[in-house]
Amino acid sequence: MLLSDARTDPQPKMSILVKDDTITAIRDGYVGAEAIPAPKPEYVKMVELQNQFVMAGMVDAHTHIVDPNLDFGMGLYNVGFMVRGGATTVRDAGSVPEGIFPLRQAIAEGSILGPRILASGSPLTITGGHADFRNGKLQAELSPPLYSRAVCDGVDECEKATRKQVQFGADQIKVMASGGVSDDSDTGLGPAFSDAELRAIVDSAHRLHRTVMAHALSAESIKAAVDAGVDSIEHGDFLNEEVAKSMAQHHVFFDPTLYVLVAIQNVIDHPTPSIPMTEKNIRKFHELMKTAPPIAERMALAKRFGLTILAGSDDGGTVTDEVVALVEQGHLSPREALVASTVNGAEAVHLSDQIGTLAPGKSADVIAFDGNPLTNIEDCHKLHFVMARGHVAVNPDTGEGDPTPASTMPK
Repeated sequence: MLLSDARTDPQPKMSILVKDDTITAIRDGYVGAEAIPAPKPEYVKMVELQNQFVMAGMVDAHTHIVDPNLDFGMGLYNVGFMVRGGATTVRDAGSVPEGIFPLRQAIAEGSILGPRILASGSPLTITGGHADFRNGKLQAELSPPLYSRAVCDGVDECEKATRKQVQFGADQIKVMASGGVSDDSDTGLGPAFSDAELRAIVDSAHRLHRTVMAHALSAESIKAAVDAGVDSIEHGDFLNEEVAKSMAQHHVFFDPTLYVLVAIQNVIDHPTPSIPMTEKNIRKFHELMKTAPPIAERMALAKRFGLTILAGSDDGGTVTDEVVALVEQGHLSPREALVASTVNGAEAVHLSDQIGTLAPGKSADVIAFDGNPLTNIEDCHKLHFVMARGHVAVNPDTGEGDPTPASTMPK
């Protein structure tokens, strides 16, 4: 069964023809090597997916690949974990520039098998803000690049930090528009930057043809980010009617990152030395969970105002985990969740002409499940096949691919 576009109905008995990294044709019926036009290549590989549910590769719209400690081994592990988990494209929401940009290049060149990466570089934050990893530590204990290279205060510094990430090669800019729960500060979840600073970041990014994704938890920080002109709101735990309406009016994407809440709770329940959570982190997380509106309530608001919802796993899970969470916790329909992870994700990264649906001329990003996620969203956990730009990452017939839990760096 083939779901070429998550907004339409699946079609039975279809075949996809791929050459190199591109879909060349989609045919009715099951075809063999005879369907390959002359001159035929020397090697034609057939993949039988007659008993599977086939669709476009998913877009993980919020993830982190290379951690602040510059652990390149973990970065390599993470890209493999992500692609084997169904994400053929990812929007990295903040990684060390020295790691993420070379990794993006290596994947694009075919040296490493992984998802297509849209990289942000270092996330922009204020001194003492979320992602300023010096919080709670003496400066002497740290040396670059452990702390964010994009800590900035005042309009001039904010403009320069934005331009510096573009100089490094950022596809979009990530800004910490509010506090978070995984740092050791006690600065709350309200707006971090001044209005002038936030506008300077957005204006600088847009002048350089880059979008801006904003980490914003409180309603006040969401409003400030939307008023400044950001392109997507990440997390949005305290989304309310006023800010949802404003987001709709300004066509701002909403990336709720629901699964990371599950991942953080798992880390708290099962602590390990490699994934530290301080008592302050735990306290702030529990406070967030007690005071934030119920997940189903804020997702209902997002739907009522027609927000374009994305699927971002953040840390600790796969994009398919997020898709399941959107249905089971956010009460989206399975179709809405699949649209969020394909069509909407492609639109958010401005690659709708290449990804998000299956069609001739588009990238050969194809995944397949045992079962049917349109009728049982839990079938998203039954990945059978993954192809990223024509390269097979998961195929049980050849033993390729084995997704296992990744590290967690909570929000």
